Amino acid sequence: MADALDATLTVAPTDDGLALTLTVENAGTGTADLSFADGQRAEFVAVDADGREVWRWSEGRLFTTALGSETLAPGDAAEYGAEWPSPPPGEYEVTGSLAATDADAEASMTVVVPDDGE
Repeated sequence: MADALDATLTVAPTDDGLALTLTVENAGTGTADLSFADGQRAEFVAVDADGREVWRWSEGRLFTTALGSETLAPGDAAEYGAEWPSPPPGEYEVTGSLAATDADAEASMTVVVPDDGE
């Protein structure tokens, strides 16, 4: 049962862009069994102030086609990371979401990428 999942998103600057981490925690009292249709475990998307998608982590990536699963005991958490290389300056709504077929967990936050001169 995976209906008690909490998600948090953290974003940290790196030399080459932004490091994104989606943390999914089992906040329930039972085991959370997560099923995945392929090798992708999470998705990260950035949308600009006009609602246009400007970046999607999975775009252009290939994932293994094997089914997968993970189990989270109560209180356990899993982290899924991505790198957004060289994001253009601006303000974005960044969302990280679990790619499980039988559970939903997502978190969003506003991220401001400054001009290099700032």
